[in-house]
Formats: sequence, structure tokens, C-alpha cells
Amino acid sequence: MFSVHFRTAPSRRVRAPLRAQRALRAKADCLVIAAALVLGASAPLMAGAQLTDPVAKTEGTGGVHVDSLIAMALANGPTIRAARARLDAVRSRVGPAGLRADPMLMAGVQNFPVSDPGFEDEMTMKMVGIAQTIPYRGKLGLTRRIAEHEASAAEASVIGATSLVARDVRSAYYELAFLDRALAIVARNRDVLAGLGAVTESRYANGSAGQQDVLKARVEAARLAETAVDLTERRRATLALLNALLDRPSDSPIEHPVIPRRIATAAVADSGAGIRFVSASLGARVTDSPLPSVQELQALARGASPMLLEAEAMVAAQRARGDLARLGSMPDIDVSLEYGQRSGYPDMVSATVAIPLPLQKRRKQDAQVIEARAELAAAEADRHARRNEILADVARLHSELERDRAGLALYVKSIIPQGRAALTAATSSYGVGRVEFLTLLDNQATLFSYETEYFRLLSDFATRLAELEQVVGKAVLP
Repeated sequence: MFSVHFRTAPSRRVRAPLRAQRALRAKADCLVIAAALVLGASAPLMAGAQLTDPVAKTEGTGGVHVDSLIAMALANGPTIRAARARLDAVRSRVGPAGLRADPMLMAGVQNFPVSDPGFEDEMTMKMVGIAQTIPYRGKLGLTRRIAEHEASAAEASVIGATSLVARDVRSAYYELAFLDRALAIVARNRDVLAGLGAVTESRYANGSAGQQDVLKARVEAARLAETAVDLTERRRATLALLNALLDRPSDSPIEHPVIPRRIATAAVADSGAGIRFVSASLGARVTDSPLPSVQELQALARGASPMLLEAEAMVAAQRARGDLARLGSMPDIDVSLEYGQRSGYPDMVSATVAIPLPLQKRRKQDAQVIEARAELAAAEADRHARRNEILADVARLHSELERDRAGLALYVKSIIPQGRAALTAATSSYGVGRVEFLTLLDNQATLFSYETEYFRLLSDFATRLAELEQVVGKAVLP
């Protein structure tokens, strides 16, 4: 530390070395700060290619690929097992639904005398017979058709459950990828703050910085620790959710989750030079979107959405129920054949045919027809409402995905490079005393916030893409 022991004002020869040493110390502090910032703010802050590479470059190099986790969830997940079991149960109803009721075997005694018990009376006979109900023509076919449509609805439900599990696994996996990246950013930010704190305390010791600068650095470090705790606990919760889908213990590790390269490439170009907007107006979209148009996606959803396929099958089943209700007043015929054996007298054979009389047709069968028509109208309305909801979801998700692409493009092309330039300028100005330490700290925190938000948007893009594919029922990227 340079000091002067004269009480009188120093000569010009003394002042010159003093100014030189202060300038030298300021340059040294500036170099230390710059080194801390450069070491902490690694390559992902510089350009678009460097922003996307850290997300995708580790794919397949020790981490667990999301597709393998989806296969595990579909093989082991209780939700899928339950849906498949219900499908097996519904399928088992199809065959019996088209069969007649079992015939009835009858045995007994007819005209047995009470006052003089015995079989000598000519009217008394031992009887054996068989009876069969023959449904009116078309009823069995309609009953089987109802069961077949219900089986189709159950099949669509299994497909829907499969797509929901796949979406949930992808969402949890992509959230883990973001949280790991955010924790890495926090760790880098901690190193930067440690370097800034050391420089600030050194400057405070020699009187060139105020105490508020030291306190501000310590407060920022404490807030960073709070952020790290929040991210760590969120990761534990997300990991538990993902492991529940995989039917594994909650703390089973998932190593190195990453956003797949094909999704990262679809989300944002590798460099700012490859990014273009459709126009210079505010709110313009990014060109060369890999996503199909809203109309194409909605057309895909109409033909492949598991929810719509299930609704269509339920409408078809209810329509068959209505047809069956209209045949309700048509008689089912009961036929029977009986053989009677009499002691000492000729044996006898009896045959009967019975049909029900629809005496309460208006109160019973007609009411059942009205009920079936109302249920059909409700099923058709539910299908229409579900279709409108799905088409709206497709449009919403498409818009949100394009919004994410535009946001990522702005971060790569403008926001992060300009944030980096602002931090560099603030570092240089702080070294020569032109800006305050709080300005430097704010620029540094802003830059790390930009990087975190970039990876947040990238993870959101991947999650919304998974949701869109679940709604549509098919993959939407090439």
C-alpha cells in the first residue's frame, strides 16, 4: 500500500508517482474483475451456436435419453397397465354380446295329486323339457355392435393414456434439463460474485470503494444461495414425479438430462446470422418454421387425436343403443319342448311358444327410445365440444411455440450479445471509476438472468411440443 509521511503537501515529484500507482491499481482491479467475469460467463453467453450446443452436445454421451424413459414408463407404469387391463375386459365382452341366452333345462312333475299322492292318475306325469329365448331379428347384431364400439373406445383410451404418459415423461425430463442448466448457471454466477466480492473488499480496505459495495456483493451472494436452494428442491420434486411415472423409487437418479438436438435445432438457429424475421414490425414471427401450419395440425388432430377417436367410438356405440331401443317393443320369442312320462298311460309331448305383450309400450319402450336419443344427442355434443377444445389447443400451442421461437431468436441475435457488451463496457468503466459498483453488479446479474431465461424458453418449447404431439396424436416435427 502506498503512503505519504509528510504533513505538508507533496511536491509534484511525489504526486506523479501517486497518480501512477493509483492508475496502476485501478487497471489491476479492472483486470481482476474482467477475469472473474470472463471465467464465470462462459461460452454460452457469446453467440447462438454456443448457446444451443451445451444443451444438445451431451446427448447420448452418458446421459439417459428421453425415449428410453418413455419406453420404461409404458412398460412399467401403473396407468398403462390399468388402461390395458380395462381394454382386455371390454374386448372380452364382444364375443358373448352376439350370442343368445343359454337354453333352460326343465324337470319336474305335473298334476301330482294332493289328496291321494302317487303316479297312477292319468294326468300325473314326470316331465323333462328344454326352453330357449330367441331374440327378435337384429337385436343380437346391435348388441354385438355396441360392444365392438365400446372396445374401439377402450383402444383409443389406451392410446390416449400412452400419449399422456409420454407427454408427462417428456415434460418432467425437459424440466430436469432446465433445472440442471439453471444450477450450472448459478454455480458460475457464484464464482463471479466471489471474484467481485474479493476485489470489492480489497478496494474497500484501501479506501477506493464504499462499504455499501461490500454489503451489496454479500447480499447478492445470499440471494444466489436462496436461488440455488429453490432450484435444488424443485429438481427433487420433479425427479420424484418422473420416477413415479417410471414406477421407481422417488430418489432414483436421472443423469445428464438434455434437450434433444432435433428439438433445439427446431427451436432456434445455431447462430444469429441464420435468424430472420418475416418482417421488421413488432411481434413478427421467425422465418423457416419447422412446424406445420395450424390448419395442417388441426387436420391431423381430426384424424389421429385419441380423444376424438374415443369420442367417435362412444357416439357410434350410443347410436347402436338407440337402434336397439327402437327394437325394444319387438317381441323376443320363448319356445319350449317338454316330454311327459305317465305310469300305465302313453307318454306325452308338449310344445309352447310365448311372446311378450307390450302393454306398457308408451310408458316403457317409448321412454327408452327417448332416453337413447337424448344420450346420443349428449354424446354428439360432447364430441363436438371436445373437437372444438382440441382445435383451440392446437392453435394455442402452435402460437406459443412460435412465440418461444421468436423469444429464443431475440436472445441469440440481440439480447444476450448486447447484455454481454453492456457488461464489458461496465467492467471497463468501473475500472477507471466512471460507474459505480452497483451498476457493474446489475449488469452482471442481468446477463446471467438472460442466459437462464434462454434455457427456460428452450425447455418450454420442448415441453409445449410434447403437449402438441399428445393433442394431435402424431409427431409434428420431421
